[in-house]
Amino acid sequence: MQMKGRIICVVIVLILIGGCANLFTRSPEEQYLSKAKKYEKKGNMVDALEQYKLVLTVDPAHKEAKEKSAKIESKLKIQADVHFHKGLTYHRKGQYKNARKEFLISLRYNPEHAGAKRMMLVSKKDVEQAKRYILHTIQPGESISKLADRYYGDHMKFHLIAEYNELPDATSVKVGRQIKIPVIEGVPIIADLTQIKADSKEQLESTPEEIIIVTKYITHTIQKGESLSRLAKRYYGDYKKYDLIAKFNDVEDIRDIRVGQEVKIPEVKGVPFFAKAEKIEPQEVEIPDDIPPKETPPVEKEDMEEKPEQEVKELTMEDQAAAYRDLGIELFNNQNYDDSINELQKVLNVNPEDKDATKYLSMAYFEKGVRSVKGEAYQRAIEEFEASWRYDKNCEKCEEYIKKSKEIYKDVHYNNGCSCFRNEKLADAIREWELVYTMDPGYKDVDQNLKKARKLLEALESIKKSKSK
Repeated sequence: MQMKGRIICVVIVLILIGGCANLFTRSPEEQYLSKAKKYEKKGNMVDALEQYKLVLTVDPAHKEAKEKSAKIESKLKIQADVHFHKGLTYHRKGQYKNARKEFLISLRYNPEHAGAKRMMLVSKKDVEQAKRYILHTIQPGESISKLADRYYGDHMKFHLIAEYNELPDATSVKVGRQIKIPVIEGVPIIADLTQIKADSKEQLESTPEEIIIVTKYITHTIQKGESLSRLAKRYYGDYKKYDLIAKFNDVEDIRDIRVGQEVKIPEVKGVPFFAKAEKIEPQEVEIPDDIPPKETPPVEKEDMEEKPEQEVKELTMEDQAAAYRDLGIELFNNQNYDDSINELQKVLNVNPEDKDATKYLSMAYFEKGVRSVKGEAYQRAIEEFEASWRYDKNCEKCEEYIKKSKEIYKDVHYNNGCSCFRNEKLADAIREWELVYTMDPGYKDVDQNLKKARKLLEALESIKKSKSK
């Protein structure tokens, strides 16, 4: 009996030793592959991709690792873009903590995402270099965007104030709190020198020329043939000072202005300003009701005859198109993409060559495509990315996203078909595979799978019919 027990123990030890030997003799790529599959099964695609890439470092020709790496990398890039756009939404709302979180997730999914990298550093340089500021106490009804409009003439510059004060959420400020409005070199600010404070006495005494102090501004509507340089000549007597208007209106490309667009002309301290006093709009000052209206010169009969009725109608159509365009852009900025598309389409009905409407239509369809990917509606995403591409043939990401969405669409429905087939749901399997076949008849073995499933379904239907007789 003891001898039998010893023999059994020896056998168990040999089995264990043999098992351990097999474990330690597994090749590196087999170990990496095993880990990759475990991570993939758990849904941890980032770590799974890392392990598949380790397989490829050992065996660059490994077929399964190559296919899996490409597929996972494609999915992760799309997810990175989804989180990047979500981060942009938070950033536009001034919710910087949430925005930063989304940008970091984007970089985890795609460490080379240029947009996420850029947004992690955006505006920091400007506010960090600001050594002067205006101290403002928040009053009832005030917000950071209202302060940006008051001091910079542009509510969209609220992020400068939020970042300078390190506010995690620019939408949440309490009445009575003291906020520092940064005085940034090269960014016009509506103030006077007595308001400006500095970190040190030396900095306060030496105000550099790059600080642009604006005392007032007027609003000017762009007319046909006008440019920023012509406006500079008209209001400052020097066409070279167009940059003052550009900076105050945050215009990056001075050629990017259109007829009907309103621009603010700042009155800058130390620069001659040629505008009538009654046109100037002082900040925080109400205009009295008793100011006499500007006299309108009499219209000669000949002048009236020179303007035919048709010309008036054309101007009215242009004005209406401009209203559609502005509303469409505003809806886009508010992420109401469906309504934005409807308004912008009206612009193209009037002027098919309108660049702004075409540009924002492309962007609106692209954003809808991103949303559809996030909602796993890949067919709709494909259609929306294709629409975006139609309006902007230079859209670098459109073609890439169409391709990625199609690959995911085919992969999802192919796998759904396989799952249905294994569960003997032949009709469902056929429907899933037909979706794949319609898009790509040569995808994997979908053609053979369809033939097999249809043949089995026909056989089952035939058996059912024979039994019912």
